[in-house]
Amino acid sequence: MYQQKSTLKELISNAKNLTILFVEDDATTRKELINFLGTFFPKIISAKDGKEAWEKFNNNDIDLVVTDITLPHLNGIELISLIRSVNATIPLLILSAHTESKYFLESIKYGVDGYLLKPFDLEQFLSVVSKVVYRLDMEQKYAQYNKNLEQMVEEKTYELETKYLYDQRTSLPNATMLKKDLIRKEEGYMILLDISHFSVLNKEYGKDFANEVIKNTAKKLSSNIISNSKLYKVESDRFAYLVDVTTKEEVAFYCNQIVAFFDNENIVVDDVEIHISFCIGADKIRNEVAQTLVNCEYALDKAKEFGSRHFEIYNEKDLDFVDKREAVKWLRLTRELIDNDGIEPYYQPIKDTQTNEIVKYEVLARGVYNTEVTDPIHFLRSAEKLGLLTTITRTIIKKSFAYMRDNNVEFSINLTQKDLIDESFLIYLQNHTKEYAIDPSRVTFEILENITVVKNADAIKEQLSLLREMGFKMAVDDFGVENSNLSRFLDMHFDFIKIDGVFIKDLVTNDKNIKLTKAIVSLAKSLGMKTIAEYVKDEETYNKIKELGVDLAQGFYVGKPSAKLVQE
Repeated sequence: MYQQKSTLKELISNAKNLTILFVEDDATTRKELINFLGTFFPKIISAKDGKEAWEKFNNNDIDLVVTDITLPHLNGIELISLIRSVNATIPLLILSAHTESKYFLESIKYGVDGYLLKPFDLEQFLSVVSKVVYRLDMEQKYAQYNKNLEQMVEEKTYELETKYLYDQRTSLPNATMLKKDLIRKEEGYMILLDISHFSVLNKEYGKDFANEVIKNTAKKLSSNIISNSKLYKVESDRFAYLVDVTTKEEVAFYCNQIVAFFDNENIVVDDVEIHISFCIGADKIRNEVAQTLVNCEYALDKAKEFGSRHFEIYNEKDLDFVDKREAVKWLRLTRELIDNDGIEPYYQPIKDTQTNEIVKYEVLARGVYNTEVTDPIHFLRSAEKLGLLTTITRTIIKKSFAYMRDNNVEFSINLTQKDLIDESFLIYLQNHTKEYAIDPSRVTFEILENITVVKNADAIKEQLSLLREMGFKMAVDDFGVENSNLSRFLDMHFDFIKIDGVFIKDLVTNDKNIKLTKAIVSLAKSLGMKTIAEYVKDEETYNKIKELGVDLAQGFYVGKPSAKLVQE
């Protein structure tokens, strides 16, 4: 008796915040049972049939459903099926006087939580309902617990971090731990190991086998660990050491030890012996964690240039490392230049050697960054790596066309191989020629000589033919220094040959270059082309190319590139 009172008390306490949907078609029975259920559930929503129950279920926040089986419009089993289609966890109780097993068997597949038989038996009622209400009470408490989870997360941060600071395959500290330790360390060196040709292992033996190689390599490195060091498993096929040494000589000694050890120790997986080797990059621990990591990457890249079993220690005075850092810097700056519309056209004058008059201009790309003007040597290679060369070309076309729309000056623009294989380039050019009313005969496109030997030469030849049909002129740039296919060169019908500056800059004193320039001029004249000499630096050089029959001159003697035309 005491246990029943205790259960009753707990039920009333736990049910006070629950909303119950009660479904019964018989009005008298419905009223009686609502009065009974009201003792335990102060919030009861009732329905007289399945259709009404389904509507009320969708329009209210229901915690528990108690439904008869035999209902008009929509029977209890059909109602339960609909409810389960939208809520897989809400407790469902069936109320029925039926004892036919088919109802109960059918209801089982919908995950019904219990059955209440009419008329109510208090003990049976308490037994079934108490379990459901207890579960709902626990779920509500759990929901409340989740609301306070932010505070709990702060308290558990260290515990959770520790759990995720280790590589699951090898149990070694991972890259996150490495960064944390680098922050704490004030001196020493980091050694970065990259397994050579690991991708070949993946392809030849499969991922699972390659993972076993990683695990066994970790064991070898751990059991033969460098003294005064800590080993980490970082990326997929990489390991790292933090070593408590202070000189490059000591680091070189450790790197040689690693190479020598794996020269004599194979990794065994499934009775298969695998010989592995490393490329290694190292740098001293610096104040900035990112700087240490990046410098190790630079050193590793240089080691890879020499193949397996090589190591490099970063040296900020080494020109190779300086160049690599500069290249990475310009990748970022080039992206900023393009994103911020910092590519501008500059115009270098070209003079007719017979009339001594400026007859056209070459449009050259310049980068304007923080008011400083940057030469293309800094950003064109980066733009190529980023896949943005065509963006620069289109910017130069658009801005130079807009600038030249109000005059009749001829000008030339450089095109790249990527421009000429871009199917949308001609459309872009047609649209802007029309927009700025540019006569195509005023525009010469300059293409490098080696365009005649690239794998897309035939497609490029067709594109050049279309450009000529549109009225544009063509010039071959840097002639004489690149490889070329003479037959294709002749088929491409150039209007100008630009003699590369390597032949012009010391033309006055170099007999060999004088002969080469004469030969190029003779070839051009026989083909009906005009010649342009680049890098004309002084009056003496200008007079010499004039004497040799070069038609046009370009260089600092004639004029430097400028944001405006010389006449202006």
